[in-house]
Amino acid sequence: MAITSYPFDDQDTSETQYSRLFRELQDSGVVDSITGTGFQVSADSSGMNVKVQPGYAIERGHAVSSTAVEPLTIGASTSAARIDRVVLRLDPTANGISLAVLPGTPGAGVPSLTQTDTGLYEMGLARVAVDANALTIAPDKVADERPFAGQRVGSWRTSTRPASPRYGRLGINLDTGKWEFHNGSGWLDLIPATVDNSLRWGGFTVTVSKTTPSGTPTTDRIWIQPTS
Repeated sequence: MAITSYPFDDQDTSETQYSRLFRELQDSGVVDSITGTGFQVSADSSGMNVKVQPGYAIERGHAVSSTAVEPLTIGASTSAARIDRVVLRLDPTANGISLAVLPGTPGAGVPSLTQTDTGLYEMGLARVAVDANALTIAPDKVADERPFAGQRVGSWRTSTRPASPRYGRLGINLDTGKWEFHNGSGWLDLIPATVDNSLRWGGFTVTVSKTTPSGTPTTDRIWIQPTS
């Protein structure tokens, strides 16, 4: 049969179908304010470890809850610096979501997340810079990269923009401080750096220009000339 619908009474709904339904209702992310501490990762120079705060998150249509601070061990450093990632890892085979450290390769940049449609899915929480021959992880070596759920208008950093956004996806970029949207091929500022120098306001045409506007002046035109 070409058409499938669910969930209904007297019908089995698979884990994959349930996940697909709920990911359309809510994006993957931490259920918290972007300034909150849900699943926030930190370090305190106490050793080769980081700590993850309690939190609640939605990941590819599945839910995960943590009620205690969870320590994670960072692998021993080498003679070259690297970047590790702390992730929430959804593993359908194991029927669960767990915290994990995704180790980086010295000199190879940030390790990529695994994000499949039905298999493993990793959601980044933080990047951890592991210095060469480091014995501890200092607080400033942890960079937050949590995505956030709970709102259809998104909030993210440049590195955590939605991986497969639909046309018109809107959000605030904390790195640039600007609202941006996806036009189907890339991210654009909602208010571009340059705009048309004329607009209608209150029945008047307002023109901002360093030079005299062309055309014949009329009673409904206002010219603003910047001084610098």
